[in-house]
Amino acid sequence: MTDINQHLIIAAILQIKNKKDDSILNYSKIESKFTVSKYSSTKESIWHILIDDKFLKKSDEYTIKYKCITCSTIHEVCTTQFLRKFNKGSVRCYLCRNKDEEKRKDQSLFMLNNSIYKGGSELVEEKKVKTLIEKHTEDILEFEKEDAEYIDNYYMYHLTQADYNRLKPNIISFCNGKYKDLSNIEFWDIYRVSNQMKYSSIMYDKINDTLFKPNQPILKCDVCDSEFRSKSLESHKNNIKTFCSDCKLCNRTYKIRFTKNINNEKILYQSKLELKFIDWCNNNQIIIYNGPNLKYNFKDKDHVYKVDFRINKILVETKDDHIWHRNEIKSGKWAAKVSAVDNEIKKNNYKKYFVLTPKNWDQLIKQIKQDIV
Repeated sequence: MTDINQHLIIAAILQIKNKKDDSILNYSKIESKFTVSKYSSTKESIWHILIDDKFLKKSDEYTIKYKCITCSTIHEVCTTQFLRKFNKGSVRCYLCRNKDEEKRKDQSLFMLNNSIYKGGSELVEEKKVKTLIEKHTEDILEFEKEDAEYIDNYYMYHLTQADYNRLKPNIISFCNGKYKDLSNIEFWDIYRVSNQMKYSSIMYDKINDTLFKPNQPILKCDVCDSEFRSKSLESHKNNIKTFCSDCKLCNRTYKIRFTKNINNEKILYQSKLELKFIDWCNNNQIIIYNGPNLKYNFKDKDHVYKVDFRINKILVETKDDHIWHRNEIKSGKWAAKVSAVDNEIKKNNYKKYFVLTPKNWDQLIKQIKQDIV
């Protein structure tokens, strides 16, 4: 590839326009650069366009008007299409290519020689099309021929069949709820693709004989049993348990455990004080539930306050005198949480809110019991 073509293509740019508001992009200089892209898995060098020393990206929402170097036709294309043309160094537009008489003759000859009909009458034996299962079998054989290092690297980022079997009990659906009947769906850890990745994992729908990517799975949390959407299954590959975002965050700071209420339902706890309160409720035949998630705003950012417990319309938070709680009080974050609870009480969603500590245990336990009755 010669850099002359890249310079000619840049020189042919007439105008760059913002797709959102149709405003014209003003720039002082535009140039080309030949570098290794940090996003390329093949580590091959590619051409880039710099506008005022800033890289033009495919995600930039521009339309680029240019004059064809060969036929002088004016075209207006999106950023992705222009960058593809620029990186290939293609000086001809699609009109030029279609006007190429020699190419058209070659294409006609190729179609005539390879058509299932020769001369419009003679039937040529049709090439057998492989089924998806046949292709999958061949893909596995090809994958096994790869060197050991490649196979090890592949499974560092992709699920093995054993990984999928471990995650399967937690999978509710795929593609954000589109595929819910998992009894007729198989996981293929090896499937040959026509890009630089070479292989990938895929899901096979046995009923419809179709394939789909296992994107946006809905999973069930191992701790709180709530359903949540994940970006991919690969993000859970190296986790022993499947956590939702709330439980994952809490588990980094405290070890989340669970016990049961008197209805044999799962109740989460993180401290001895929380377990003590759960045991007190069970011993007094009081049905205790996991608390709700309440949204609140602190320093112009949205947060979620996960209240510890709920008994009917009473909310109970257990707090010991640890540094994290003292810091929240000092910063004002705790006040924002309490304000969120007060708003819910004003809406009549809940009746009362208690903050239970080792110091006020005896007093509040009696009060909670009275309010429940």
